[in-house]
Amino acid sequence: MVNQKLVTHAAAMGLMTILLFVLCMFWKLTITDPVVDQFHMLSLKLLFPGFNGFDVASILWGMLLSFVYGFAASFLFHVLHPDCCPVKK
Repeated sequence: MVNQKLVTHAAAMGLMTILLFVLCMFWKLTITDPVVDQFHMLSLKLLFPGFNGFDVASILWGMLLSFVYGFAASFLFHVLHPDCCPVKK
């Protein structure tokens, strides 16, 4: 049986990584140096396979992958550290 607290925490971490992705999208608007802008795009393309630019499909894809990365990282953490959220019987 899966611990409900574990799934709730993993979903919360997934939502937090979506927030960080959105902040990264807004940071793009403040970049004035073209070299930093190019690095930003290359980093996004590396972290989010399939990210092509700042169109709606790429942003939604990046948000989906952000959630998956956050959920998976939190779930893996709780699997490796089961004493963090013990299952109540």
